[in-house]
Amino acid sequence: MKKIQLVLGMLIALTSVSTFATAQMKEGKISYERKINMHRNLPDPQMKSMIPEFRTDKFELIFNESVSLFRSVVDDEAPDPFANAGGGGGGGMRMNFRMPTANTYTDLAKQTQYEERAFFEKEFLIIDSLKQYKWKLSEETKTIAKQLCKKATTMISAPQIRMRVSMGRGGENNADTTANTPRAPKETELVVWYAENIPVSFGPDYYSGLPGVIMEIDQDNGATVTTAVEVSAKYPKKELVAPTKGDKMNRAQFQENMQKLMQEMQRGGGGMGGMRIRVGGN
Repeated sequence: MKKIQLVLGMLIALTSVSTFATAQMKEGKISYERKINMHRNLPDPQMKSMIPEFRTDKFELIFNESVSLFRSVVDDEAPDPFANAGGGGGGGMRMNFRMPTANTYTDLAKQTQYEERAFFEKEFLIIDSLKQYKWKLSEETKTIAKQLCKKATTMISAPQIRMRVSMGRGGENNADTTANTPRAPKETELVVWYAENIPVSFGPDYYSGLPGVIMEIDQDNGATVTTAVEVSAKYPKKELVAPTKGDKMNRAQFQENMQKLMQEMQRGGGGMGGMRIRVGGN
């Protein structure tokens, strides 16, 4: 009798462990912070002294088992790190930092992504097939936002961040410190950390295809790092919908439009007085 009770007890315990193991998070919200190294593409020490080394932005990923939406979060109360760059006072240099923004919706069933992008006051809606990556999985682990994560790497062809610095006052001609010709993409390593206990194949931006949600992305050895800071099972379900604003096109057409916009901006000389810094991909 005791042996039977012992066996039954072990079966109950094993069942409880199995139930706990399968009670994984398959929908929710993850908050991220992205740090961009602003000094990476500034060879001039004087220019480096005028801007912070890093720019930090906030994002969030809301998701269920089949779709996700990665979007920027505007923090109106956050101080502008560039507000006092170049010194204060009337007539001094001023700095205007513009960063392209995007909301990315991923549909696994349709293997399709929708990217809503605002760039230089123009809106685009990029609709294309889901990108496929050749992930190299590792057993190396670390904890991010209280989640145990595993490492994965891949090589990507990334557009080089373009830093344009123009100086001038009022109606003076602006001098551009970079060449007007586009810079070709370069091969760079992408290091990510994903959490298997959140078994959804999503992540920041358009990255996907892993056996768990991506909690951190390190592009080009610290040039741009996106890290999860908080995980919640609660999320605004009604907002988990595909974006609809902007001129519809595929990725190739979007790249062509970016080339034209950059050329127009370069020819226009930037109309605003003072110092302007713009960052964007080719």
